[in-house]
Amino acid sequence: MNTKNKKASQVMDDPTGKNQNTNSGVLRPKSNNTKKRSDDVKEPKQDVILIDISSQHCQFFHNAQKEAYAKVDINGHKEVWSIQSSGFADWLRHQYWTKHRKAVTKITFESVLGVLRAQAVFDGECEEVFIRVAQSDKKIYIDICNDSWQVIEVSDAEWQIINHSPVAFVRSSNMRPLPMPMANGDIDLLKKHINIRDNEFPLIVGWLLMSLQAGSGAYPILIFQGSAGTGKTTCSRMLRALVDPNVADLLSKPRTEHMRVIGANNHVLAFDNLSGISNDYSDCLCKISTGDSQTVRKLYTTNEEFTISIKKPILLNGIDEIARRGDLVSRSIKIKLNQINSSDRKTDSSLWSEYFKDTPFILGALLDGLSVALALRNDTKISELSRMGDFCQWATAGGKSFDWDDDRFMSAYRRSIQSSFIDSLEASTFASAIVKMFEHRSGFTGTPLDLLEQLESCYANEKAVKSGKWVTTAKGVMTQLDRHQEALEKVGIYFEKTRDRTNKTMVKLYTNEESISSNTQTTDEWISEYKFTEVS
Repeated sequence: MNTKNKKASQVMDDPTGKNQNTNSGVLRPKSNNTKKRSDDVKEPKQDVILIDISSQHCQFFHNAQKEAYAKVDINGHKEVWSIQSSGFADWLRHQYWTKHRKAVTKITFESVLGVLRAQAVFDGECEEVFIRVAQSDKKIYIDICNDSWQVIEVSDAEWQIINHSPVAFVRSSNMRPLPMPMANGDIDLLKKHINIRDNEFPLIVGWLLMSLQAGSGAYPILIFQGSAGTGKTTCSRMLRALVDPNVADLLSKPRTEHMRVIGANNHVLAFDNLSGISNDYSDCLCKISTGDSQTVRKLYTTNEEFTISIKKPILLNGIDEIARRGDLVSRSIKIKLNQINSSDRKTDSSLWSEYFKDTPFILGALLDGLSVALALRNDTKISELSRMGDFCQWATAGGKSFDWDDDRFMSAYRRSIQSSFIDSLEASTFASAIVKMFEHRSGFTGTPLDLLEQLESCYANEKAVKSGKWVTTAKGVMTQLDRHQEALEKVGIYFEKTRDRTNKTMVKLYTNEESISSNTQTTDEWISEYKFTEVS
C-alpha cells in the first residue's frame, strides 16, 4: 500500500484522531474536555477602580476660577490638594498600588484625572482656598502646617488650636510648620533677638500682626536697611519664621513676571539683598501689597482665561535705598539697622537655638494681640489717617494687648514715614533740586519747561543733568512732581497745575497750604506776580 493510501486507512480506522502522530500534518478536532470556567470573575478596569477609590476617600470642590480640588481623608484628618498637583497624583497612585500591587497606565491615569476634575467643577461646591492665613466670619484661621493639619482659630475673645479646619488650606512643598504657640506669651522676648531700636519695636510688631490677618486692608511693606554686618538677613529670617516658615525663607530678586507664581505659593514674599529696583518693580511691589489681579491665558492653544489675585505681606532688605518712589514709601515701614558690636555676636547655632526657645511665647503673644485687634479694631480711632489706614488701625488696636499707650504705634509710624520720605527726596536728583531751589526762593510759577530750565541752570547737579536719567520734557517734569508729591509735602513744598488762556500747562510751587483755587486772581495774574520771584 502506498503512503497516501496508508494515511487514509489510518484516518478511517481512527476517526477521533487520538492515536495519530502529531507530526502527521492532519488537523485534529478540539477536545471536548476544554471548558470555560463558569466561576471566573472579570477584574474591574483600572479607571473604575481609581474612581471608586477617589469616591470613598475624597470630597471634590472648585474655587471661583473653576480650579478643581479634593479634600482627602488621610489618617483621621483632611488634606486639601489641587487635583492637578503632584501630591494628589502620588496619593492616588499609592492607593492603587497598595490594594492591587500594580502600576497605573499613563493614559488611564490622565483620563481618570479628567473625570475627577469634571466632577469637582460641575458636581462639587464652590469654595475658596487659602495659603497659611484666612479670615472668615469675624475669625482668623492660621495653618500651623504640621502633619495633623491643625489650625489656629482666633476670635475676638480667644485663640485656640483646632483639629479640623472650617476653611480650605492648601500647601506648597516648601512650607514648614509654625512654632506651636504657648499661652501667656511675652512679645518683649522678640527684642532679645533682633537688632532694632526700642522706639521702632512697635513697627515690627504691627507688621507681624497685620501679616497674621487676611482682611480688606493693604499689607505694609517692611524694609530692613543697613550696611554689611547689621543683621538684615537674620532679622528678616527670624520674622518670617514667626508667621510663614519656609525652606526658601529669603529669595533673590525675581523677575516681575514671576512674582505671581511666588505669590501663589507663599503667604509672605521675602527678598534678600535688593538694590537698584526699577520703577516697574516698585510698582509691582505696591500692587501686591495692596492687591493685584491679573488675567492670563490658561493655555497658549486656547483663548480661555483665568484671573490670579494676589495680596501678600512683603519683607525686603538691602544696603541701598530701596523705597525711592513716593507710592512705595507711603506703603512701607523702613527700619535702619546699626552695626552689631563684636561683643554681642553669636554663632548661628546658638543664636537660632535661643530664638526657637522663645518663638512659642512670642507667637502666643501675637495671637493675643490678634484677638484684641478683632475685638477693638472698629472702635479704634486714628487721627490723620494715612494711606495705610487699615494697618494703623489694626496695629493700634492690637497694641492694647501689650499695654501700649494709645499713641505709641502711631508716633513710631509717623516718624518712620517722615524719615522715609526725606530719604526718597535725597535719592532723587530732580526732587533734591526742587528742595534746594526752595532754600533760595519762596515759590515758582511757570511752565514745566520753565521749571526745568531753572533747576538745570541753578540748582541741579551738572553730572545728573547730563546723565541719561535726567528729565528732558514737560511731561517728564509733571511725572516727577506727581511721583514726589507726598514727599515734597512732608517738607512743606506744595504744587498745583492749571491751564492758561492758551491751554498751556502751568505749574505753581509754594511753601504754604493755600490752594490757588481759593485765589481770585486769574492764572495770568498770579503767573506775572510769582514767576521767578526771589526770596527777599
